Amino acid sequence: MHKTLRITVFLTAVVFLLGVLLAGGVFAQEQTLTFAWIPKALDNPVFELGRDGAFVKAQELTETTDYTVEIIYIGSVASDAAEQSRVVEDVIARGVDGIGISCNDPDALIDVINKAVEAGIPVMTWDSDAPDSERFTYLGVSNYDGGVAAAELLVRFMGEEGDVALLTGVPGAFNLEERIRGFRDGVADYPGIEIVTTVACYDDIATGVQVVEETMLAYPDLDGWFFVGLWPLFADRGSMPLWEEAAASGDMKVVAFDTLPVQLEYMKDGLLVGLVGQKYWGWGYDTIQMLFDYIVHDAAFPDWTDSGMDIVTMYNVDAMIEAWETSDFTKPLPPPFPED
Repeated sequence: MHKTLRITVFLTAVVFLLGVLLAGGVFAQEQTLTFAWIPKALDNPVFELGRDGAFVKAQELTETTDYTVEIIYIGSVASDAAEQSRVVEDVIARGVDGIGISCNDPDALIDVINKAVEAGIPVMTWDSDAPDSERFTYLGVSNYDGGVAAAELLVRFMGEEGDVALLTGVPGAFNLEERIRGFRDGVADYPGIEIVTTVACYDDIATGVQVVEETMLAYPDLDGWFFVGLWPLFADRGSMPLWEEAAASGDMKVVAFDTLPVQLEYMKDGLLVGLVGQKYWGWGYDTIQMLFDYIVHDAAFPDWTDSGMDIVTMYNVDAMIEAWETSDFTKPLPPPFPED
């Protein structure tokens, strides 16, 4: 065979083989997906757990799929809807592939969420929703049902009569308002229970301590509290002496949202009687999986994706402590009451 012909045949074979390998994905270039995971604020330890879950899921997807998944963890320093809107504007400009966000305000974020969707960036909410926006799903506990559950816990421990105070975070935050609405409905059948005040701490630990102690001064014979979030419990022990003394005496019963280790310690010490917990890790871990499935597999999701909730009392608190110590939340909790 002529030398030039042999070279031509060889090159043709090489090109053919490369085509086969490329078609089979052997040399296919890995695609990158970048997701923005946006909490209400960066100064809340609860959201750090979700952040960790987001990074773990991104690593898993990178290792098990043909995609490199990257996370942008970004948010306002404090809970502020206007600043959060600017954060979303920023990630839109950066051209992210998807956004998961916990909204500070159900209405203030509508326009910027819709702007992202119009730009071809799918958005889902977690923890706190903007239901009138174009987000494709909301992942979270039923905050209304959680509020009802908190009311049932308080009635069970406090009884059907008493003066009760509520502590919330940012007034107007949809998830917090739903918890309050559920709690109010939950105690509505008990005319002997009066909600004497609702105070706000704007998701700030120090402010939470301050307003709780001010409330204890204003209502020294308070019978119960519902902490819609756990903000002041992150403060050092002794920061709320009036509250701690009343709770420790047993004359005042306290229930709260969230089941973090700090709260479990308060429960073991007898300062809290009931907790309604969310799936914090899943806020990040599940959100990233859902964004991935929505984009890559064209998955469909309902308007609300229920993350479920945990009810913790003195009867199953040790099991929840073990889950935190072992980082294993796969085992179902024992019932919160022996007869359940």
